[in-house]
Amino acid sequence: MENLKPETIKIVTPNPTNFRYSYLVTPDEYLGVKKYKAECLIKQGTMMKDEMGREVDAVEYLIDRLEGLLDRWKMKLKEAYPDRKFTLTKNKHGEPALPWSTEDDYLVIKASKKAGGVKQNGEVWTNAPVAFFNNDLTLMRDEVKQSYEKISPALEGQMSMKCSGYDAGANGVGIRCQPLQIIIRKHADWTGVPDFEAEAPSSYEEKSTASTAADF
Repeated sequence: MENLKPETIKIVTPNPTNFRYSYLVTPDEYLGVKKYKAECLIKQGTMMKDEMGREVDAVEYLIDRLEGLLDRWKMKLKEAYPDRKFTLTKNKHGEPALPWSTEDDYLVIKASKKAGGVKQNGEVWTNAPVAFFNNDLTLMRDEVKQSYEKISPALEGQMSMKCSGYDAGANGVGIRCQPLQIIIRKHADWTGVPDFEAEAPSSYEEKSTASTAADF
């Protein structure tokens, strides 16, 4: 069975976007796998421009783009493998592990990518680290970038990410969003505020659970 090439789209979050559970300078390590990751929080009512330059509601627009990508991926899978049954990857609660959700007054997008790994042939590969930019769009110096090892939830910025479908076989199919760049729009010092956990909750990690019933 040939691997089906998924569609990839680029998403840029609006200004302002807040961040939590961020590991964008030094990747987080979980079960031996190192990942750059962060959660992007976009408040309801935030506006942004779409591809045509029109002012749109950011939350509605981004959800439409992500849901549209998922629908097209599901359609492409069924067209390629009409006799196969598919299920969405589930989290530990048995719910679809999509990288976007709504929480209180926010849209939350979870962006994550592996820092590297080893191919089956033993070849070592690495992903480019997340690029940091200043508010004037200049590339941030490395010594300044290091100061964002921990990112305050009060900091305002934007993130660009690429989103695409994946097919993990018996562990399900879905969408992943991978961080590419972050621009710091409004700096806020890390203060270690108690309502911001140093470690992401366990549900943050995408779980690979065997399928129990087909979703489509």
